[in-house]
Amino acid sequence: MAAVMSSATSSSACSLARAAASNSESPFLKHSAALLPFNGLKKTSLVLSKKASAGQSKHRPVVSTGVRVVAEAADSTVVTPKKEGDFRHEAPRQELESPQNVFSAKYVPFSPNQAQTEEYSLDEVIYTSKDGLLLDVQHDYEALKRYDAAYWKKLFDSRVGKHTWPYGSGVWSKKEWVLPGIDNDDIVSMFEGNSNLFWAERYGKELGMTDLWVKQCGNSHTGSFKDLGMTVLVSQVNRLRKMNKPLAAVGCASTGDTSAALSAYCAAAGIPAIVFLPANKISLAQLVQPIANGALVLSIDTDFDGCMRLIRDVTAQLPIYLANSLNSLRLEGQKTAAIEICQQFEWEVPDWVIVPGGNLGNIYAFYKGFYMCKEMGLVDRIPRLVCAQAANANPLYLSYQKGFEQFEPVRATQTFASAIQIGDPVSIDRAIFALKASNGIVEEATEQELMDAAAEADLTGMFNCPHTGVALAALKKLRSRGVIGPNDRTVVVSTAHGLKFAQSKVAYHSNEIPGMVSTFANPPVSVKDNLGSVMDVLRERIAK
Repeated sequence: MAAVMSSATSSSACSLARAAASNSESPFLKHSAALLPFNGLKKTSLVLSKKASAGQSKHRPVVSTGVRVVAEAADSTVVTPKKEGDFRHEAPRQELESPQNVFSAKYVPFSPNQAQTEEYSLDEVIYTSKDGLLLDVQHDYEALKRYDAAYWKKLFDSRVGKHTWPYGSGVWSKKEWVLPGIDNDDIVSMFEGNSNLFWAERYGKELGMTDLWVKQCGNSHTGSFKDLGMTVLVSQVNRLRKMNKPLAAVGCASTGDTSAALSAYCAAAGIPAIVFLPANKISLAQLVQPIANGALVLSIDTDFDGCMRLIRDVTAQLPIYLANSLNSLRLEGQKTAAIEICQQFEWEVPDWVIVPGGNLGNIYAFYKGFYMCKEMGLVDRIPRLVCAQAANANPLYLSYQKGFEQFEPVRATQTFASAIQIGDPVSIDRAIFALKASNGIVEEATEQELMDAAAEADLTGMFNCPHTGVALAALKKLRSRGVIGPNDRTVVVSTAHGLKFAQSKVAYHSNEIPGMVSTFANPPVSVKDNLGSVMDVLRERIAK
């Protein structure tokens, strides 16, 4: 691994040096692995977009022959010639009256319920206000509300499952609500999002619940929800570099998943990536992802909070764009998971949404997505949010226990939920606001509770990461106390794929975790090489 690290570091350092010397970019095609080529399209084919009538409840099907008919919410039929040899132009550009000119967004200081005169263009490289406040992306609701809720529902629904660039992405299918001013040619996407909303029927029955769901955000390109935010951030960096902004690279501090997402999207765009990782505190699967994608990986003898302090100092001195959730662009992508949940429930809102929390940007992102749906009239309320923290890294939980009257960072200790092993979260103010505004709750889970919860749910067909285990443990506690009712529609957000944390599962099922009783362990049974021994085991186990 040391040799691999050295090689990756050398290659990335050279890339960074070249980028710093010259910001010129060579042309590259950004095909998505999730996309299929247009087979059978004739050389002279045209793309035909036609509006569905106002009374239609269903969209026209897509026909992939010489012409393609797409249900679109434009006011007239538009015939767009296909540009030969460019995938982006083989698909129709479904846009609302040139939305780059109609809709807009900007940075403002995050200070809810306070009038703001300070604002910044999204094309500025800035992360905090003059007073050091976090920034928020503010959309022009007046412009968005020129189109009613029925229009937005129809538009978003018409884009689901399509290969139309970039709207086949679960993030960019909501482009007008995410980053309206960016040109489609600047977008870096792997068609992230559109993740499964899994009905946990069997597990729900074990908890006495009829309407339990798991939003599997880990079923994504790099195996975590971080892809949702990174496509937005890297796309904006791609745009800025084309505008000749002096950005040599993109950097982040990470507990694993952020670095994987950043490295993959930067690799797709040909942009150098730099990641600061806390030494010996992330899984091997998480470590190898940025290495494989060619990032410059710095393994630093500190924790995540130490890495975060260093990357903020570095980005203040060098032309490196900061990619952590301090940067509010990422939250614009992450909020689409909330919009997607409403969409998957036919534009109805669940009663509860439980989100694992570490640096705490995601709980605010979910609130923002639900709030936007309500503000735009697509839904009539916001669900109650639950932030679930590991007991070994629980500053928000401790603050919640005191009524949010004060907040004190903690020294996070080792947890199997390594991605949320954060004691001084950047987005603490955002998280507290979201929880207060949604009448939310904060719950915690011990290492025993989170590993047992993940393993117990695995026995019903899931394959959960430890962070999802934290959320499931919180669910069990709230259900046992009667806070969450038997018929409450509840969504647990699974933030990463269990395969990224296979080491912890092996240790659990092997009963190798010191001080932990693996309640639901299912180790393999050693059997001698003869039929009698095999039959004895089968009779014993089947009898159970």
